[in-house]
Formats: sequence, C-alpha cells, structure tokens
Amino acid sequence: MLIQKGKMAENRLFRGKVVLVYMMNAAPEFSGGIAICDPVLEDNNGRCFVVGTVPNMFDDWSSGQTVGVALDQIAHYLEFSSEQEFLDKSSFWNQGNAAN
Repeated sequence: MLIQKGKMAENRLFRGKVVLVYMMNAAPEFSGGIAICDPVLEDNNGRCFVVGTVPNMFDDWSSGQTVGVALDQIAHYLEFSSEQEFLDKSSFWNQGNAAN
C-alpha cells in the first residue's frame, strides 16, 4: 500500500484533516471511535500506525496528546475536512444524544 522498501511513503492524503477511526473488536470505551488530527502513517517496528493528535475538545483530558492506532485494527473511518468541522459535527451529535 504506502510502504516502500521498509520506509513509509510520504502521505499527504489527510493533511489538515481529522479522521474518526473505528477499531475492529473495540473495547467499550473506544466504541465511539478515536479522532485523529493531521494523521500520518508511521512504521513502528514493521507495523503501520495512523498517528496524529487528539482534537482540542474542552471535555477531553487527552486533547492535544499524540495518539496512534494500528492500521490493521481499523474497521472503517470518517473523514472531516478540518478540526472545526469535526468539533461542530460532534457537538451537534452530542446535543442530539443528550436530548434522548
């Protein structure tokens, strides 16, 4: 895919975007997905990871921290054009669930 001779190919596909990844067989605390800002693919001891930072959300202690998910553990993902779009849509979703 994007691995070339043991080195990760340069990947600009998601530059400036946020991806919300859903993992296969996710633990309950990760069932809502993991949001990753400015994700890039990185090789870590021969295994490919999607690495970036957690979006800056006011109620998340991990905001701004580095996060990585093994590519082979991702079932599917949603792509947002910017961190603001992700925050706007997740805020809308959270308001809808609070009403239920």
